[in-house]
Amino acid sequence: MMVNSKLNYAVKFTITSIIIGSILGLVGASAAHYFRVGIVLISDGFSQIINSSYGFFYYVFTLSVAALIVHQVKKLNTGKPFQGIADSIFYAHRPDNEADIKSGILSTLAAFISAGGGASVGQYGPLVHFGSTIGSWLKEKLPFKLSLDLYIGGGVAAAISSGFGAPIAGMVFAHEAIMRHYSHKAVLSIAIASCVAFGLSTAVWGESLIFPISQVEFDFLTILYVSFIAGPLFGLVAIIFMNSLIFFNKLSVKFFSNVFLRYAIAIIALSAIGHFVPEVMGLGTGTVLGAVSGEYVLYFALIILIGKIVATSVSLGFGFFGGVFSPALLVGASAGAVVAESFVVVGFLEKFEPALVVSGMAAVTGAVIGAPLCMVVIVMELTSSYIYALASLVGLTLSVSLSHILFGASYFDRQLGTRGIDISTGRSGMFLMEKRASDFASLDYIQLHCEDVVRDASRLMSEQNKNEVIVLDATGQFYGKIELHSLIGKPASSKIEKFVDTNCVTIKHDASLQQAMEAAANFVGEAIPIINRETNQVISVITEGAIFDAYLKVQDTVIDMEKR
Repeated sequence: MMVNSKLNYAVKFTITSIIIGSILGLVGASAAHYFRVGIVLISDGFSQIINSSYGFFYYVFTLSVAALIVHQVKKLNTGKPFQGIADSIFYAHRPDNEADIKSGILSTLAAFISAGGGASVGQYGPLVHFGSTIGSWLKEKLPFKLSLDLYIGGGVAAAISSGFGAPIAGMVFAHEAIMRHYSHKAVLSIAIASCVAFGLSTAVWGESLIFPISQVEFDFLTILYVSFIAGPLFGLVAIIFMNSLIFFNKLSVKFFSNVFLRYAIAIIALSAIGHFVPEVMGLGTGTVLGAVSGEYVLYFALIILIGKIVATSVSLGFGFFGGVFSPALLVGASAGAVVAESFVVVGFLEKFEPALVVSGMAAVTGAVIGAPLCMVVIVMELTSSYIYALASLVGLTLSVSLSHILFGASYFDRQLGTRGIDISTGRSGMFLMEKRASDFASLDYIQLHCEDVVRDASRLMSEQNKNEVIVLDATGQFYGKIELHSLIGKPASSKIEKFVDTNCVTIKHDASLQQAMEAAANFVGEAIPIINRETNQVISVITEGAIFDAYLKVQDTVIDMEKR
């Protein structure tokens, strides 16, 4: 009987995973294809209205139109911030399906308009979040009681698979960057979504590699030696890029409160940049390929590097919306080109090495998105070369390690950190920080005043089977706590004020369960008083047993999400 039950469950689970994965793969491939095609059509339409050779005036026109539409989309989003990969990570760590479907779709639309207008934004972040949004929507609509990982992971994998033409990287990215753990049950849906997205893209639209990087022979040992120098440089570039994004965002909020003034500054600044360095505008796919093929001399590669960092920071900081994945690829490619050309100039290398450019792409992007394994796989799938992936490994790991120490796990983690969300503690840590200790507290405690005597305190503890008493001062504020053993042998008529522990462990009324656990680590006694620190009033008490019981329930919730 049990065998039949397990077999039935296995069949149902397999079928539902295939259905969900196929739907997500279909949607992800379609979204990625039409996102790119739509941007090309919009750019061509703008070129028919005003010739792109006009440079500054061309970008003033296209960016102005884009800004007006993005502003209207933001109104439809009721003024809420647009959402990206950071939000996908947050939703993937939630016990319930709390994604804002409307905001997710409108955010993708805003990114589409921004990129179509020529702003220096990326496509992969919006597509990834769109994939996770569709996954969350399917979770609501389909009558399958399966883990949220299965839906969100599948949507994310489909977006990366179709976007890069890299199905294995799609699977790795979903686990490494978004879910932050490996799930046996989710992997089937994620794999199917990734493969269906790739298969559909190649079979229907003839797309395979978005960055078709050709292999060029190189000496692996030389590249390995160079990587020990280049890796930390790539890490510094990634840190500069991420800090620039944060700086421009803070700058716009602090000094330019008027949203239309922000748009105006962005339009003028980006139009000037686009006039002189059009290579850094838009998605930048052609510029990446130009950097890999060695089309840019040293000074121009450096201009592209600086220009892309500034253009993306202005775009995202002053009103436009999009991802940082694509810009990071171009920043990394131009950084790699600068390093490669520099080593040629000083005579360390005899010729330009595309392998260093690919390594720069992987190193900078891996540090920005916090997914080094994914970037190694992307390199392998883009180049169809194991040796290219191996050549990028040392520079990538050095870059990610340096960035992790000096900046943080990723740009998305920093974004969440500004909202008070610490992903580094995992799901358990997040749940513990979100739950209030007061939700598990009790009102079952004895309360006396300093003027009361030992006789009364001993009697009440005996009658109510308690070992502790909460003591208040003459104004009714918390004074301390008395334990039964401290009253043994004391004169019955003595005031209890003499025996109060005024330095006892307490918890503030808005403390999280995590903070309560930290307090309980140094606590010995019956219950911890919960105090309103502003009024110094006793709210309730919480026992160690209640804290540990709540912790075990949190752990059980995490296990349900990740394992069962």
